[in-house]
Amino acid sequence: MASTRPEAGAGEANPEGDELEIDYGYDTEDSGFEQDSVLTQSVRSSIYQYKVENGRTYHAYKEGQYFMPNDSAEHERLELQHRAMFLAAGGQLFYSPVKRLQNVLDLGTGIGTWAIDVADAHPEAIVVGVDLSPIQPTLAPPNTKWEIDDVEDDWTWPPNHFDLIYSQFMLSGSIANFQKYFRQAFRHCRPGGYFELRDLATYLRSDHAPISPDNAVDEWCRLMRQGIVGMGRRLDLDFEELGNLMRQVGFVDVVVRPFKIPIGRWPSDPRLKEAGLYQLYAMLEGVEALTLAIFTRCLGWEPERVQVFLADVRKEFKATKRYTYWPCAVIYGRKPEAVASTGSAP
Repeated sequence: MASTRPEAGAGEANPEGDELEIDYGYDTEDSGFEQDSVLTQSVRSSIYQYKVENGRTYHAYKEGQYFMPNDSAEHERLELQHRAMFLAAGGQLFYSPVKRLQNVLDLGTGIGTWAIDVADAHPEAIVVGVDLSPIQPTLAPPNTKWEIDDVEDDWTWPPNHFDLIYSQFMLSGSIANFQKYFRQAFRHCRPGGYFELRDLATYLRSDHAPISPDNAVDEWCRLMRQGIVGMGRRLDLDFEELGNLMRQVGFVDVVVRPFKIPIGRWPSDPRLKEAGLYQLYAMLEGVEALTLAIFTRCLGWEPERVQVFLADVRKEFKATKRYTYWPCAVIYGRKPEAVASTGSAP
C-alpha cells in the first residue's frame, strides 16, 4: 500500500509545464529551523577520521568519492532539503503502491530523516539506511538500521528482498553508473516490490519572469554541471530517460511524475509556499557545501574566489521577483511478480 502519511496540502504534483501561482502579497520574513543533534553509531573508528578541506569536513570511508561535506552545517541543509522535497512532491513519503511493507532500503540516507519518517509511519517494516558517512542519529525508531557502505559497489543484501528501495538526490551528482545502480535495485527488489526515485535537475526555471543568461545562479548551475563531469558524474538529469532506463532493466508499470520545488515564498499554494521557504534556506545556507569541492577540486578555483562568487549567487537566490524553481520528478516502477533474480547484477 502507499504511504498513509497525510498530504501536507491540496493538489497533486504538476507537470513542469503547469505554472505555479504566485502569492504577490508574500513577505520575506525568515523562520527559524531547529536541527536535532546528530550522533553517530558505533562502527570502526577510522570512518570518523574525517578529511578537513577548506574548513569543511568530508567522509573518510571512500575518501573523495562524494563531493558534499558531512559536518553539522550540512546536516541542517539535508534536513531543509528533505522537507522541501517532501512538501513539493505532494506531502507523501512515497508514491509506490506497495502491497506490503516489511523490508525497506534507503539509498544515501544521509542523516536518516526519510528512513526515520517511514519507520515511524510503518512500525511493521524494517528500514535500512545506507550511506558513506556515519552521521545518522542513535535515537531512532527500533525498526531502523544504519549501514556504512558505498552503494556504487556490488550490493551485499539478499536478492529479491526489499519491498521498497528508495533513492533521493542520488542521481544528481552521487552516482556514476546509472545502469548498474538501476540493475542492482531490480535484483534486490522482491518480486512485486518497487524502486522509487526522487531527484532534481540543476536547471533554474521560471514560469513568470525571463531568466537572464548571465545571472549568477544560472552561471553557478553551468559551472556545477561542468565540474561534476570531472568526477565522472552528471547533474543534467532527463526524467523520461530515467523512466526508460527503469523499464530497460526490467521494471514495469513505470510512472514519471514531474513537479517543481519553488525557491522562495512566492507560490500562492500554502504547501508550496512552505516548500519554497525550506528550499530558499537550503540554498542560502548550503550553497557553499554544494560548491566548494567541485569548484576547487575540479575547476581549479581558489577558495577565496569561490566565496566571492557565492555572495552573488546568494543575492540572486534572494531576488523576490524571479519566481524560480527546480524541475523535479518522482519516478517509480514495479518488479514483476514472476521474476526472481539470481547472481550478481551486470
